[in-house]
Amino acid sequence: MSQALHNLIDAKRVLVCVGAGGVGKTTISAAIGVAAAMQGRRALVLTVDPARRLADALGIAAFDEHIQTLSVETFAQHGITVGAPLDVAMLDIKSTFDRTVTRLAPDDATSQSILDNRFYQQGSTVLTGSQEYMAMARLYEVVTETSYDLIVLDTPPSAHALDFLDAPQRMIDLFGSSAFRMLLRSLQRSNEGTGMFSKRSLVMRGLGRFTSAESFTGLLEFFGLLSSTFDGFIQTGEDVMALLRSRRTAFLVVSACDETSTREGLFLNTRLVQEQMEVGGWVLNRVQAYSDAALTQPDATRAALRDTFDSAGLTLPTAPSMETILHVATVLGQMAARDHTHLAQLRERVGADQAVVSVPRSRHEPTHLTELTALAQILTYVAPAATPTPPPAATEPRPHPSAR
Repeated sequence: MSQALHNLIDAKRVLVCVGAGGVGKTTISAAIGVAAAMQGRRALVLTVDPARRLADALGIAAFDEHIQTLSVETFAQHGITVGAPLDVAMLDIKSTFDRTVTRLAPDDATSQSILDNRFYQQGSTVLTGSQEYMAMARLYEVVTETSYDLIVLDTPPSAHALDFLDAPQRMIDLFGSSAFRMLLRSLQRSNEGTGMFSKRSLVMRGLGRFTSAESFTGLLEFFGLLSSTFDGFIQTGEDVMALLRSRRTAFLVVSACDETSTREGLFLNTRLVQEQMEVGGWVLNRVQAYSDAALTQPDATRAALRDTFDSAGLTLPTAPSMETILHVATVLGQMAARDHTHLAQLRERVGADQAVVSVPRSRHEPTHLTELTALAQILTYVAPAATPTPPPAATEPRPHPSAR
């Protein structure tokens, strides 16, 4: 997978990190961006809900929607050599929604009326699927309006990892449905004083018994304004789906080393394949470093501990303390054995066509650029090619005895 991810960074325009919540997608996305910079690719990492420690790791004050650049010189100050700067930005749902409305509205007056509408201001960031749809819209915006070599998208945290994938299609299905179009026609007629939603209609008089007619009328007027953008939303959704299925895009499934997140990753993997989207590989995060010495060679482990204390000039622990240390080492060895069994089973389940890279478990997430760079190197490490064995030196053929 390290070789595979190295090649994906070189070959693709878009890499989308997907998986369950809490598995480290944001950190992995940032590390891929650093790896791209090391490979000389100008990359943008578009992240969602980043932790404060990730901003610290990248050396920026805070994430926001505005693109921030880590220059080649910034990397060099930390002893890191890169071939290109790295840009990072955070997805801002409201700003993306505002820009989308402005772009899709037929004129400036309609655009401003929508943006000023109280229903839009209150609901644009909480509509079901709006975060996922706008993440995709922002991705498409960056792809079409910039010249980055690579764009890495960290998908939004959600109750289900497929929400981001379903959002564009749901928007297409809603705004393109015959029932919704019929509703729009009724709204248009109500503005002319006719139709089921006109102020004096039976429908409006009935609704007035349960809710404020003024509020409902305001909501209808809002949908009437927004209707001018629906065809544009449908087209954007279709363009996004085409981008996700194109050969320029690949997905990376990120999972923690546990059955729950791996099962969700496998389900997502299957769905992506069904949707004719390329899965470039897996990242199995937080795998306990493996050594069976503590399990199979306790005497060798004791000797190694003694050597470690001696080399550090420390006093060797007392026998009870040494046994406690050995017990901890044994438990860690058992954890490692379990994690590596999980890794082997995952590789068997996804098959040889999808490589899996394992990321060692760490005491904490990266909080410094050098730590993030170390993670990038783990993800993209390419083993040196084996030196071919030279053929034996040629010798002069000896004459056959009969030729003498």
